[in-house]
Amino acid sequence: MALDQRERTSRANLPRGDAVSGVLDGKVAIVTGSSRGIGAAIARRFAAEGAKVALVARTVAPGGKLAGSLDETASLIRAAGGTCCLIAADLADAESRATIVPATLEAFGAVDILVNNAAWSRFIPIWEVSAKQMTLAFQMNVHAPHELAQQALPHMTARGAGWILNISSATADLPPAAPWDETNRAVQFNMHGHPTLYAATKAALDRLTAGWGIELAKSRIAVNSMAPVGAVASEGALAVGGWDERDHIEPVEAMAEAALQLCHRPAESLSGEVVRSLPLLKRLGVEVRSLDGRTLSD
Repeated sequence: MALDQRERTSRANLPRGDAVSGVLDGKVAIVTGSSRGIGAAIARRFAAEGAKVALVARTVAPGGKLAGSLDETASLIRAAGGTCCLIAADLADAESRATIVPATLEAFGAVDILVNNAAWSRFIPIWEVSAKQMTLAFQMNVHAPHELAQQALPHMTARGAGWILNISSATADLPPAAPWDETNRAVQFNMHGHPTLYAATKAALDRLTAGWGIELAKSRIAVNSMAPVGAVASEGALAVGGWDERDHIEPVEAMAEAALQLCHRPAESLSGEVVRSLPLLKRLGVEVRSLDGRTLSD
């Protein structure tokens, strides 16, 4: 069965929601990597709930290597009555990413929510990773989220609360130890060295999340890390390829809904967690809604 067919099947099995709640009215959110995929979905879902959203990515206009751009995400948000601004930034460059929080403040005057979604991934054997690739992976996946959180923190503190969400990956989980059963999917995946570098950065991000959550508890700032159960049918996942019948393909609506839950509930009840999207929604008893906050499309 093709990936897009599995995606439609997954969506058909998700529960339907009702009206928009406006739970983010008056809030300002920064979402990195919002030109496509998970980031674009989260940005649209937050805007539907009333947030003013700062869209951040390198790709501003259509026509890049992958489908999706900030212009396209912004058009969808504005057509639905939402509010957003566009910030072109390279998360791998310290000077470029230092402009994100100031640009958001200039546009909207506050920062309440930070979603660190942008990431660098190349599925290559770890022994073939160059020093440049190692540096780039940690710059994008660890240093950028940390620095953006540091820059946003004073503004969240001034508002009396805040939410930081780090988008992680199930690859951060340790694979099985020897002896290896080569029929095990996790073993097969790791035999080729595919996820090692990317997984290492996400594992570091998960551990930072747990520490930030404890350190910021008294400031009423929630910090959580969330990963999909499996792959998400995004432009990046499609570009990587290699999916087959046994892979779980999660619809972006589920990630967006789980992100929303982690970015409005009080820190004293939900912080310092490293969670998977679908189990979180089940635990909270929350229905998945469409990106406009209403009902899922057939």
